[in-house]
Amino acid sequence: MKKRILTICIVLMVVWGCEDILEVPDISNQTVPILAPGEGSILNTNAVGFNWQTIDDATTYRVQIATPDFENTTQIMLDSIITEDTLGRVNTRIDQNLFNGNYAWRVKALNSDYETVYTLRNFQVDGDENLDITPPNTPQLVTPANGASQTEASVNFSWTREDVPGTAERDSIFIFSDENLQNLTTKALGANKAFTANVAAGTFYWIVRAYDAAGNESEVSSTFNFTINN
Repeated sequence: MKKRILTICIVLMVVWGCEDILEVPDISNQTVPILAPGEGSILNTNAVGFNWQTIDDATTYRVQIATPDFENTTQIMLDSIITEDTLGRVNTRIDQNLFNGNYAWRVKALNSDYETVYTLRNFQVDGDENLDITPPNTPQLVTPANGASQTEASVNFSWTREDVPGTAERDSIFIFSDENLQNLTTKALGANKAFTANVAAGTFYWIVRAYDAAGNESEVSSTFNFTINN
């Protein structure tokens, strides 16, 4: 049972009233069982799956990955909060691509009032030393400038992005007809960080994202808008 409910009935003169009080179970003396990677594991793949088991009465898990460990950290590779869904289900796996090297990972459980201590494991990645797991840089939009307007239907889009050494990179442009970026009107590949399209009258919103041949992707650019006048 996720929560215990204590019902307190209160007598106020001749009127009886009942109030439900939510008691949150104390999980602070528990630990989260880790499945993999285990302590001292040496993994021959750079695609690492982190797995753990749930504990009763926990609704959230916090997962962290550091290199080379948490005492002498040079980089936090991941710091993620995982919360159960509306059906009470919670994901107990995170996948992360890592370069070769030494790492530590830890996970703890939480509910609204309590949390466990971290369960910690150290491991080593010894996979493909030439693997490209570096995402492309985030594109920076240039033209049309944010808030620009023009009468010509032909629009010249351009952006900048410094290439990262490694596998080939490409840019995809997305043009939407609404500010919430729900109504996609155009999706295309840019060439040399540029793209030209004929656009109907109205206000449009555009973003660019970069991808590489190894499957990495950049963060999404900022959103610019422009208007085509009749």
